[in-house]
Amino acid sequence: MAPRHGLMLSCVVGLLSGCGPLDAPPASEVSRSDSRPLAQVGTVRLDLLFVHGVQGCQGSRERAGGALDELEAAVVAALPARVAAYEASHPGTTVVVRTARTNLYTAPGSGSQPSDSPNPLNMDDWEAGDPGCQATRQGEPCTTAYEWRYRLAKEVDRLFPGGTNVVLVGHSTGARAAFEVAANVGAGGVGTQDWGVQGRIAGVVSIQGMIDSLGTSKYNVVGAASFVTTCKNGELILGYGDSCAPGNGWCEYAGNVGAFPAADWVARNKHALMLTSWASCSPSLWTGYSDGSLPFDAQGSGMAVGTAMTPAPGQTWRPAHGIKYGSFCHGTITSAGASGHAQAVSAARERILDWLFAKAPAVAASGGVTTASSVAYNVSTPTYAVGSACAAGRVDEGLQVVGLCKHPGFFDGDDHAIAASELTVTDGPDCTGSFKWTQRHDSGNKHAATFWWKTQSLPEARGVVATLPGE
Repeated sequence: MAPRHGLMLSCVVGLLSGCGPLDAPPASEVSRSDSRPLAQVGTVRLDLLFVHGVQGCQGSRERAGGALDELEAAVVAALPARVAAYEASHPGTTVVVRTARTNLYTAPGSGSQPSDSPNPLNMDDWEAGDPGCQATRQGEPCTTAYEWRYRLAKEVDRLFPGGTNVVLVGHSTGARAAFEVAANVGAGGVGTQDWGVQGRIAGVVSIQGMIDSLGTSKYNVVGAASFVTTCKNGELILGYGDSCAPGNGWCEYAGNVGAFPAADWVARNKHALMLTSWASCSPSLWTGYSDGSLPFDAQGSGMAVGTAMTPAPGQTWRPAHGIKYGSFCHGTITSAGASGHAQAVSAARERILDWLFAKAPAVAASGGVTTASSVAYNVSTPTYAVGSACAAGRVDEGLQVVGLCKHPGFFDGDDHAIAASELTVTDGPDCTGSFKWTQRHDSGNKHAATFWWKTQSLPEARGVVATLPGE
């Protein structure tokens, strides 16, 4: 699919000054080479590539390139106004924006496919150990995981030859593949396969991305069988694409391969925006919060900006990372006839454009704190000081805290997320801050608690576009 014509938009960029894992050492921000403000001169080029998710039926695979067509059109329609505002305060630099959508099912393949499934359109069927292949695990040639990554990297080359500031915008499986290609993920993990485009990718946007592996005991699939077994039995036809079940190779890729390390790598070394959602979707594959097809906390990795809480097995709760951009089921953003489709497209468009042109925050540091003892009614914990100095070229962008109140007894209720009204959060200077909890909800019992916190920072240049060099 050919790119849309470039939008030639003038804008200026001057030097901008900033404004103001559980029980593990805080995860610190890596100093990004593109974080310092740039005196942009000449032409700044930005390429946006929209990447679809999994499709089950043959006809849907042939049309997969249209899955995100309305989101692409909405972004393109809003670009002139966004750049005009950017231009009004920074005259002198020309910004050229190109967009394209890819269809990985019809894109040229690697040439490595099982002898019993030679049609490249059927890449989701390619399991480890298939006839005619040497692959022993997903991610090696002749498997579904390898083919998604290979074809996406080649599509970057084909659609944007020579492009140096590519942002991948992926939905569902497309989001996972985008992170994996950006992080050079091979069968051995991050950095084990050079896809040849890492240096050209500026960032990744995931929209309800299938980021974590779905086959672990962390997530409760509805029914007695495991996720991979349920998937291979053809029972997963609930919104991953259409009325046909995904292929068996995709079941292994979804269930046995996780992209949290890849997403974290991109968040630390590039730019990442992880948009997540949960809603009341029926039918649903999962217990707890989900968008019908994916658990809420499988959609964002620990280095994603944004933190919420989600129910977890064992009548407890755990953190979910990423920015909840609305309450949408998995296919809402790709299905024009779905209730809430226009709202999903609009919400994603605004988040993406804000990230590109206004604010591209990242996690500066993160960690967890557990109370030393149980806390009585109307009593506060000590004030916990968190964070450390912002990395070079970054400025403070706030502190987020979520928590779990523990109810270990048989008659004192279940664990639950701590209400925001019980937390006193103070954003300090230079990527530091503090918080405390006041137990205000149970006058008859004392409770221990665990908290998860993140400090956030911004590039001094603020948005993604302002960090890109001019030609």
